[in-house]
Amino acid sequence: MYSDNQADWDTSAPRRILGMKLWQVGLLGGMAALDCLVLVVGAVIILGAIPATPGGSVAGVPATSTPVVAPLGATVAPSPSITPITMAFQFPTYTPFGTPAETFTPTPSVTMMMEGWVKFSVPEVEIWMPGSYAAGNPLTGTDAIIASLKEKGANFNWDVIKEQLESVTDNFVMWAIDSHQGDPDVVTNIAFVYDVPNPGEPLADYATRYVGAMSDSFRLVEQSSARHPEYEAVLVILEALDTTTTTTQIALYALKHEGLVWDIMCFTSADEMSERLPEFNRMVETFRVLQAS
Repeated sequence: MYSDNQADWDTSAPRRILGMKLWQVGLLGGMAALDCLVLVVGAVIILGAIPATPGGSVAGVPATSTPVVAPLGATVAPSPSITPITMAFQFPTYTPFGTPAETFTPTPSVTMMMEGWVKFSVPEVEIWMPGSYAAGNPLTGTDAIIASLKEKGANFNWDVIKEQLESVTDNFVMWAIDSHQGDPDVVTNIAFVYDVPNPGEPLADYATRYVGAMSDSFRLVEQSSARHPEYEAVLVILEALDTTTTTTQIALYALKHEGLVWDIMCFTSADEMSERLPEFNRMVETFRVLQAS
């Protein structure tokens, strides 16, 4: 920027432009260039801050339901000629009292990791799941669930599925089944049920008690806190003790909302759990309690 030629700095030097010496002209030119650079960078920052219009949407699939109780010892098979595959397990039965409290929450935004997901809802709850799932009230929507699974290419023993879904009562509000079957012996499915904890019982203690009631059929693999944007949540992973068939595992999410605990039980084969668990986590994060039954 500055000249090393002392003649340019000499006041007696004859060369001038518009009355200014050469070094003064050079200094003004450099400052003008810097001003232009600042204007260009500012324009880029302002234009880059304008958000792009989001594209695409995820369709919602509403349903209607009345709370019902989880079935005991349910099983499902792909066809009569194939060995029956595990769908659900025996659970301790709790007698619920009261009903889910009414509250309304905004629908979570769909992220790139949820592309192709669908919102399933019943009057009590809603949740986003991959499009390969079919879900609804098992007591009143069994035919619709089965029809949706058939459209998605599933090939299960429909008579067994129908019988098991329609046998539920009381606090069981929704059941979801994945048409994509990884392990040929296990149907991945998710049960949604509300329960009433003991007065003043911490959520971690509730989960421990729940696991203890199932200790004759399952062993504890892991228990930890779980993520949810609104509710306190605990994750328990259990593994079936019966190893005569394909080993199955449950990812049990217990979420506390006001005076109730919502149990979301994700059933799959032990070999698939590590792959499916991140997806189960994302699904549970979108779970919302909507209203009283």
